[in-house]
Amino acid sequence: MSVAEKENYPARSGIVESDAEQHSRCLKWRDKSIKTSSYVLFMLDEMKKLGCEVNVNRHLVCEPCSGRVLGGFDPSRKQIVLCENTIFSGNCMSDVLTHELIHAYDYCRYKVDFDDLKHLACSEIRAANLSGDCFFWKENLARFKFGWKKHQQACVRERAVNSILCVKDVERTEAERVVDSVFTTCFYNTEPFEHIPP
Repeated sequence: MSVAEKENYPARSGIVESDAEQHSRCLKWRDKSIKTSSYVLFMLDEMKKLGCEVNVNRHLVCEPCSGRVLGGFDPSRKQIVLCENTIFSGNCMSDVLTHELIHAYDYCRYKVDFDDLKHLACSEIRAANLSGDCFFWKENLARFKFGWKKHQQACVRERAVNSILCVKDVERTEAERVVDSVFTTCFYNTEPFEHIPP
């Protein structure tokens, strides 16, 4: 585990304990998302088709994290971490689950090595692009980032760089260089979706 990962996921190292109320709310939102979110349901079905069926209680875990992240994918445990203290709504849970399920899909389908910066960058590009992180309405109405031209590409690039910085001990310039080196190929790889979701 990198220093950045230890800081963001302190429960993984046994440093922080769960708050019962936050944990219960996280589980409730998780369980609702896996029943009602079309993107989450689609990704769970696609994982199953690959032979990587998700056991909800084993693979989708709620635990406390640092204030910098909403979730993460832990390939060593084959678990998606849902940050019970930072996920702030049911809709946020669905977005985080979709994003992290794309990482899990990449791990299952492409045998991604998340210690390889190029592999990590590609998966972060795909997750930002396909999960809804950069939907135009979210960027404009929720984050007040206005602009039409190449909006999706700029947002995906920025979010991929920031995601790398959350889990790897690298400088911003290195994260940007790696993202740029694989951007075109990974941005246009929309599997398992037919195209970038609306």
